[in-house]
Amino acid sequence: MLAPRLIAITDTTRADPDTLVGRFARLCAAAQPGSVMLQLRDPGLPVRERQALGERLVALAHASEQLFCVNDRLDLALLLDADGVHLGEHSVEPADARRLVDSGMWISRARHGAAEAEARGADAIVLSPVMAARKGNPPLGAHGLEQARRFAGGPPPLLYALGGVDAGNAAECLRAGADGVAAVGAALADDPLPLLEALGIRS
Repeated sequence: MLAPRLIAITDTTRADPDTLVGRFARLCAAAQPGSVMLQLRDPGLPVRERQALGERLVALAHASEQLFCVNDRLDLALLLDADGVHLGEHSVEPADARRLVDSGMWISRARHGAAEAEARGADAIVLSPVMAARKGNPPLGAHGLEQARRFAGGPPPLLYALGGVDAGNAAECLRAGADGVAAVGAALADDPLPLLEALGIRS
């Protein structure tokens, strides 16, 4: 099973596509092969622009021996030959998604509470918000990660921390039981090395 240490998420409201691709290129080049998964999110982009960005990102990821996934759009994940797909909390169930995609495709699922961290057939759970409040929800903190690890039922899924994660607290997330972190702002930083070093994946 794929097990990236960092999921780097796109946000074209923070960086235009050219800048975003450039920063992700530096990130991928500086990281150990297979340790980074680029995730195409940006649901607000027009479909063709989102597809075009995805085409650039999947080419970048695979050229640098990294991974690529798509947020919530199974059709786009298939079209772009993605390594994985991330399902939102209110999306289809992982078992239903597997009926439509390749059986080997990596599937992660969003969760927003430690007690809701059941995998339900997903390979990974992305728990948020962990280190910073989001949409009025207080941060779960390292304790929330520890609880989520205990609540996850069935074969232990991978657990990722999202929300306010950066170079200063990424290692704390790992110590609390996370297998990796997901990040937007920290992944788009001018200098990716502090985050990669904190995660132990600098090349």
